[in-house]
Amino acid sequence: MIELIEKYDGYIIDLDGVIYLDKKPLSYSKTFINTLIKKNKNYVFLTNDSTLSPSQYTKILNREGIKCSSNQVITPINNFIETIRSKNKKTLAFCSKELRKFLIKEGLNIINNKNYKQAKNLLVSGNKDFSYDDLMYSSLCVQNGAKLYATSIDNSYPTKMGNVPATGSIIAAILKTHDTRVINLGKPSKEIFKLAINKLKNKKNKILTIGDNLNTDIQGSNDSGIDSLLVLTGKTNMKLVKESKTNPTYIKKNLKV
Repeated sequence: MIELIEKYDGYIIDLDGVIYLDKKPLSYSKTFINTLIKKNKNYVFLTNDSTLSPSQYTKILNREGIKCSSNQVITPINNFIETIRSKNKKTLAFCSKELRKFLIKEGLNIINNKNYKQAKNLLVSGNKDFSYDDLMYSSLCVQNGAKLYATSIDNSYPTKMGNVPATGSIIAAILKTHDTRVINLGKPSKEIFKLAINKLKNKKNKILTIGDNLNTDIQGSNDSGIDSLLVLTGKTNMKLVKESKTNPTYIKKNLKV
C-alpha cells in the first residue's frame, strides 16, 4: 500500500465498506488516513450514503478518530444542491429527518406530501423510515411530471449483517408503477466525481479512487479517467471481480499500510 501512497497526491475515498461498517472503523482505516496526513496527501470522502448531512458525517468520522474537516465529505446531496439551487423549484424530498432539515437550512424549497402536485422535483434518498406512503406519493409525484432524482442507484450497501437494501431498491419500486428517467446524483455519475476532483485540486493522473463497489466507485472512477483501488472489505469479493467487466487499476485485501 505504501507504494500507492507515494505515487498519488490526491485520494477520493468511499466510506461504507472502506473506512467503516455500520459507522464503526474497519481495521487499518485510521492508520491509513494518518499516513496520508503524515505524507501531506490530499483526501476527500465520497459516499453515496445520504441518510445524514455532509457535516454530520464529518462529526462521525472525527468522533471515531478519523481526521476530517467540514469540506472533506461529499455526498449526492452536494450534487443535488449544486444542480437545483438556482432554479428554486418546489421539491418533494423523501429522506431522513436529519437530511430534510439540512435541505431546508440550505434554502431549498421543500414541500410536504399533500402538495405533491406542485412538485417539480422529487428527491429520493434511502432511509429506514421510508414507508408505503412515501412510495405512494413518490409514484404519484413522477406520474404528475416531477423530475426524479436519486441519491444513488445502489441496490444494496454493506453492513456487518450483510448487504441490505439501499436507495436503488426504492427507485426500482417507484419505476414499477411509473416508468420515468432517473437522474442519479451519486456515484458513478461524472458530476459527483467532478465535485471531488475540483475539491482536491490535483491533476487527474495523480488522483486515486479507493472503493469497495465495482459498479459505483470503480466504474465512476474509470469513466472520469482516474486510477482506482478496489478493497475487499465491503461489497465485493474476488469472485465478483472475475465475473465483472469493470476493472480496477489495483486490488487490495484491505487498507493495511
